[in-house]
Amino acid sequence: MTVLRHGLTIGVERHGKDDFFVVLKVTGTLTHEDYERMVPVLEGAIAGVSDPDIYMLVDATELDGWEARAMWDDLKLGIRHGRHFEKIAVFGRPGWQEWMTKLADWFTPADARFFVDRQDALEWLGD
Repeated sequence: MTVLRHGLTIGVERHGKDDFFVVLKVTGTLTHEDYERMVPVLEGAIAGVSDPDIYMLVDATELDGWEARAMWDDLKLGIRHGRHFEKIAVFGRPGWQEWMTKLADWFTPADARFFVDRQDALEWLGD
């Protein structure tokens, strides 16, 4: 029997008064249920902050894709909180993940960049 792993692991750190550093590890094919678990964690962390600045590191090395409904959830998250995201660094496998990051950079106010190396992504976030 094959077990299909999927999901989101999220870590949120507050830096100073309004800055948040979010680390997101994505695995397998993301589902609507994955977003139902992740979004409240993120929203709970920034609740009560009038204008949070979010810096996100996304580990996509084990990401296989999204279900259609999960893509919709991602779009809704971007619409609701997009202005709060300052930088999004994605590291993973070149190809479609890199292309999706470029697409996100064009359509979101956040500065989104793709990296193959985690350390390079962290350094860019810290600039």
